[in-house]
Amino acid sequence: MGFSENDIRAQLHRLLKHQDFTATPQRRAFLSYIVDEYLAGRADQIKGVSIAMSVFGRDETFDQQIDPIVRLEARRLRQDIDGYYAGPGRSDPIRLTIPKGGYAPRFESVAPPAEPVPAQPAPPHVSGFGPRRFFRAGLAVFGALVLCALIWVSFFASSTKTAQLSVQPLPQGPVVAVLPFDTLGEGPSYFADGITQQLTSELVRFRDIWVLPLGSVRRFSQGGTDSQALRAEFDADFALEGSVMDMGDTVELSARLIDLKSQRYIWVHEYKVGSSPSDIYAAQDMVIQDVIGKLAGKYGVLTQDAMKKAARTPPGNRDALDCVLSYYSYQVTIDLDRHHAIKACILRALEQNPDYAEAWAVLSNLYLQQVRFSLGGDRQDLFAAADAAARRAVEIDPNLAAGHLMLANMRFVLGDIQGFRQAGQVAIDLSPNDTAVLAHYGMRLAFSGEWDEGLTFVERAIALNPVHPHWYRFPRVIYEFDQGNHQRALTILDQIDMPNFFWTHLWGAALNGELGNQEAAQASLNELRTLQPNFASKARDIFSIWQFDDSFQRKLMNSLRKAGLQAEA
Repeated sequence: MGFSENDIRAQLHRLLKHQDFTATPQRRAFLSYIVDEYLAGRADQIKGVSIAMSVFGRDETFDQQIDPIVRLEARRLRQDIDGYYAGPGRSDPIRLTIPKGGYAPRFESVAPPAEPVPAQPAPPHVSGFGPRRFFRAGLAVFGALVLCALIWVSFFASSTKTAQLSVQPLPQGPVVAVLPFDTLGEGPSYFADGITQQLTSELVRFRDIWVLPLGSVRRFSQGGTDSQALRAEFDADFALEGSVMDMGDTVELSARLIDLKSQRYIWVHEYKVGSSPSDIYAAQDMVIQDVIGKLAGKYGVLTQDAMKKAARTPPGNRDALDCVLSYYSYQVTIDLDRHHAIKACILRALEQNPDYAEAWAVLSNLYLQQVRFSLGGDRQDLFAAADAAARRAVEIDPNLAAGHLMLANMRFVLGDIQGFRQAGQVAIDLSPNDTAVLAHYGMRLAFSGEWDEGLTFVERAIALNPVHPHWYRFPRVIYEFDQGNHQRALTILDQIDMPNFFWTHLWGAALNGELGNQEAAQASLNELRTLQPNFASKARDIFSIWQFDDSFQRKLMNSLRKAGLQAEA
C-alpha cells in the first residue's frame, strides 16, 4: 500500500471531519465503506452491486443498468473529494482519489516542496466541479493563486507591459446552461450545431452570467431537458434550449428559457426570418437580447457595452454562413476525415465574401490543424497562410475574440512569445468567460514555461465548463511530468478519454516507462505507432510546435526510450 493502516485512517478521519468537505452522510458512508474494504484487502471486490447493498440499502435484485445510484453518487463523491483537496486539503500528507472506471480508492503521497519558490503552482486538476461547489470549496485557493500570479507579474512588469496577468473573478450571476438546439424538418444538422455555438460564443461576452456550454455535448441532444439533472449536476439556474427549421426561403428559430428551480418556461419565442445571413444573424441577436433582458430584470446583468461588442457583420450570402456553421459542427469531434471538405468550403466562402472575419479566423485554425495532425502540405507555407488568415480576421473585426486567439496561436508557433501574449490577452479581455479562449491561451502560456500563470487560466476554463473537452487536462499532465510527479501525472492521464488522439498514448508510454510499467508502456507505444507511424523521425517537429525547450524534449525522449521507443538520432 505504501502507507500504514493508521496513516490511511487518519487521512480519512481528517477529510470526513473537515467542515469544508461537502459530502452528504450517504456519500461519507460510501467513502468509509470503500476505504474499509481496501484496508481489508478486498479492493478487487469493490463493485457497484456491493456498494448499493451495503451503503444505499438496495437488495439482491439491484440492477445498476436500471438504477444509476452508485454511478451518480460516485461522481458526486469525486467532486466532493476534489473540492476538499483544491482547498483546505491541499497540504495534507496523503491524497485520496477514486479513479474513474472503478470504485477502489487510491492513495498517493503529497511531497512538500523542496525549496521555496516565488509562486506556487496552480492546484491539482479538479474534475467535474459544479459552479457553486467550486466557490464553496475552492474560492480561497483560487484567490491565492491569482494573488501569487499578480505578484509575479508585478515583479516582471518593468520588462514588458504585455506580461500583465488579467484573470477575471469567476462570474457570480445566474448559471445558464446552453443546450444543443434541435434540427427540425429535413435541414442539415450542422446548421443547428453552428447556431448553438454562435449563440454560446455571444452569451459568454456577458461577464455577469455563468454560461455552461453544453451545446457540444451529445448526451444533452434529443429527448428533452432533464431539469433536475441539470440542477443536481451543474447547479444551473436556467437552461436555454431551442430548435431550428430551415425551409429554404425562410428559417424558423425557436428559443426557450427554462427556470430550473421552478421547472417552468419563463420565456418562449419564435423568430421567422428570411434565409439570408443578415436575417439569421439578426434572429440570433434578438435571442441574445431577449434572454439577457429577461435575466436583467432579476439580476441586472444587461450591459450595453457587451451588446455593442457582440454586434457582428454577416457574410453576403448563405453558402458562406453554412460553411462556417459546418466548421463549428466539425470542431465538436474534430473528425479529420471532414477536414479537407470543410477547408475547401471555407476557401470558397472567402472567394465570394473576402470580408467575412469569422471565416478567416476558422481558416487559420484549419491551416494549423494540417501541421498539428500531419494532414499534408508544406509546413512553412501552412504557417504563412495561417498567419495571414488570422491577421485578416483581426483587421476586419477587431472585436472578434476568435481572430485574436488565432493570431496568438500563430505568434506562439513562430516563437514570438511577446506577440503571443499581446494577442492572447486581447482575446481574453474581449471574452473573459470563453472557456476555449482561456484553455488555448493558458495551455500555450504554460508550455512556454509560464506554468503557474498558464495553469491558472486552464483551471479557470475547467471551473467554468464542467463538461470541458478532455484535452484541457493535458497541461496538468505535462506539468506533473516535468516536476517528476509521474504517478500523479498518470492518474490525471487516466481521466482523459481520447483514445484516437496520439498524445494520450505518447504520454501513456512516457509515464509508464518512467514508472517501470513495461507492459502498459509497450501497449501505449504500439497505439502511438499506429496513429503516428513515423513518430520517431517527426518527434522534434511535433514538439517544436508547442515550444518545448531542448531540455524538456530530451527528458521526454528519454522517458519514451524507457518505454521501448527506438528514436532516431
